[in-house]
Amino acid sequence: MMYADAEKVKGMILWWASLSGPKALPGTYTVELTKNKVAKSQEFTILKDPRSEASNEELQAQFDFILEVRDKMTEIHKALRNVKKVKTQIKQLKESITDKEKHKELLDFASKISKEVTVIEKNLYQTKSKSNQDPLNFPIRLNNKLGHLNSLSSIGNFKPTDQAITFKNEITKQIDKELADLYKIFNTDVKELNKKVKESTVDLIQLD
Repeated sequence: MMYADAEKVKGMILWWASLSGPKALPGTYTVELTKNKVAKSQEFTILKDPRSEASNEELQAQFDFILEVRDKMTEIHKALRNVKKVKTQIKQLKESITDKEKHKELLDFASKISKEVTVIEKNLYQTKSKSNQDPLNFPIRLNNKLGHLNSLSSIGNFKPTDQAITFKNEITKQIDKELADLYKIFNTDVKELNKKVKESTVDLIQLD
C-alpha cells in the first residue's frame, strides 16, 4: 500500500523521476467506507516482508525521507502552476491594453514580473523538455533531481544513505531559495500589479 503521490503538473516531462509517496509501514490501520450516510470501518494489518532484513527503525527512516521528498515536490509543482497562471494572465493583460504609451509603466512592471518568475521557473524545471527524448538534450533541473532521488530511495527496504541525505539537503536548500524568491514576487509584486490594474483605466473587454 502506497501513500498518495506528489501533485503533478500537466504535460511535465521528467527523466527517471518518481512522484510516488512512501510505502505504508507495517502496522494496524483502519479503512472506512461510507454509503448513503452509513459509515463502516474495518481494521487491517500490514505485515513486514519476511524477506526484508531492515529493522523497523530503518523502515521508518526510509518512510520519513520519501515523505519529505514527496511533499517538497508537491510544493514545487504548486508553485510552478501558479507561475503559469501569473504569466498567462499577464499575457492577457498586455494583449487587452491598446494604448501602450499611456499604460507603459503598467506594462513594463507586468513584463518585469513575467521575466523574473520565468527565470525561477527555469531553475526549478527544464521547460525545454517537450517530449520524452528531450531530457537527453537538455539538463535536468532541481525538481527532476529531487524526483530522481525519490526513485533511487524507493528501491528496496533500506534507510537512506548518508550520501542520499546530504544530496537531499543540498538540493532542498537550492529549491527553498528559489521558492522564497518566487513567493516574494507573488506576495509583493503580483499584489502591486493587481493594485495598479485596479487603479488604471484599462478596459479588459474591448469591442471593435
